[in-house]
Amino acid sequence: MINNNLIKKCELISIKAIGEIFLIAIFFVSLSCETDIPETDTIPPEFDFKISGDGFDHTFNQDDIFNSFQLNLKENETYDFVFTAGDEGGLKYMQMLFAIDYLEFQTNIPNTWTDSNNGFSRTITWQGNVNNPITGNILIGTFIARGDENDSVSMSISLSMEDFGGKSGNSNTLFKDLNIHIGNHNTEIVEF
Repeated sequence: MINNNLIKKCELISIKAIGEIFLIAIFFVSLSCETDIPETDTIPPEFDFKISGDGFDHTFNQDDIFNSFQLNLKENETYDFVFTAGDEGGLKYMQMLFAIDYLEFQTNIPNTWTDSNNGFSRTITWQGNVNNPITGNILIGTFIARGDENDSVSMSISLSMEDFGGKSGNSNTLFKDLNIHIGNHNTEIVEF
C-alpha cells in the first residue's frame, strides 16, 4: 500500500527544489547581463557564498566580518554551495581557493572557468572579458568536507573578485577568507 503522506511530502520537496532552481536561474540571468564599463568605478564587487548541508543553510556576503567567526563543518558530510559575484561596471574575475586535502569536490567545473591544482591547493577562477563585459557570474556545486582521521582540521576558503575599475583601469578588489573547522561536530557558525 502506498503511503499518501509520503507521496505528499515528496511532492512538496520536488516543488521546493524546482522553485529553488528556478530562482537561481533567474538570479543568474539577471546577474550576468551585458554591461558597459563606466568611465570610473570606485565601488568594489559584491558576492554571496551560500553553504547548505547537515541541517545548515547560510549565505555569507561582503558585509560579514569574516575574522570574527568560523564555520564548523562536519567531517565526511556533503555540502552544497552557490558562489555568486557581481559588479554593475563589469566583473573582471571571481575566484575560490581552498586546500585540496579537505574539500573533495563532487562537481564538474564548467568549461568557462579554469581549474588549477598545485598539489596543495585548488583554485577555481572565472575571467571576464573587457571587450564583452558582463555584470557577474555564478558557480554551483557540491563538496565533501574531509578531515584528518586522527584530529580536526582548520583551513579556509578564500574568495576573491575584482571589477574592471572603469575605463581608468583602477580595479576594485575584494578578498574574504572563510575560516573553516572540520571535525566530528555539528555544522554551525562559531563566533569569536
